[in-house]
Amino acid sequence: MKKINILTLILSAGIVACGYVHIYYSHKLSRLDGLDQLAIASSIYFLIQLWFSGNYLVKGLTFVLLAGSTLLLLNILHNNYADNQLNMYGRKAYATVTSVKYMSGHKSYPRIIIKFTYTLRGRVYNHSIMDDVEADRRFSVGDTIPIKYSSMDPDLFEELGN
Repeated sequence: MKKINILTLILSAGIVACGYVHIYYSHKLSRLDGLDQLAIASSIYFLIQLWFSGNYLVKGLTFVLLAGSTLLLLNILHNNYADNQLNMYGRKAYATVTSVKYMSGHKSYPRIIIKFTYTLRGRVYNHSIMDDVEADRRFSVGDTIPIKYSSMDPDLFEELGN
């Protein structure tokens, strides 16, 4: 029983740590996109395996309910954090398009990845956005995109409408 308590404590601490990272830093860790959510979901899965025995239907439903509601809540909290940062500390800037890449994949929903950079206080920030191929606007390398970034957290940005 002591082993289960230690594992529960470790997995719970992992959920809290990954949740904190997801809320406040997931926009900075876009290269690791989804790994924090995967760690949270797998920790919840292992906690359920420790806590419940027997009935797989109960385990499955509990996992879907706990993992789904936890990840939904964390996404809501992250979006709230981002909105508050941009409302309170938002500054307008223009980013320069460095790359436009068409994605292959699903034909009914083609997308392009637009990579761009902006410089603030001597530091260059590289980011990308996805756009519809069929969108009215077209970007080429060297074009500018109006953005709003947070002066407290310049990695946090949103594209402004043209």
